[in-house]
Amino acid sequence: MTALTIPLIAMLLVVPGWTHAAAAAPRTDLRESPLGDETAPERKVYIQKILAVLDHKVTDPASKAKAAEKLATLSDHQLRLMAALSDRVALVGNGPADGLALFLITALLILS
Repeated sequence: MTALTIPLIAMLLVVPGWTHAAAAAPRTDLRESPLGDETAPERKVYIQKILAVLDHKVTDPASKAKAAEKLATLSDHQLRLMAALSDRVALVGNGPADGLALFLITALLILS
């Protein structure tokens, strides 16, 4: 399932609407939260859960930064769904259902 996830993450680089992020200066410290202070606390928790899973599965720092920027634009419903999938991946992580959950996280991130 990881073999499918990598090409989907690579699509983050070519999806229309992401070109503005490619022109921005690269972040040197990914541990800083890309979220502003105006973000609701529960949204921050959801985003941190999702990013924690992506940190373990995605090796490209630019893709991680783009994912963090994209997560900040998603609705509460989308974030809750992706956070629930992230919880599933974080608990077990190696089963077929977990691979499918990671695939869904990636697909939702790209297509939303």
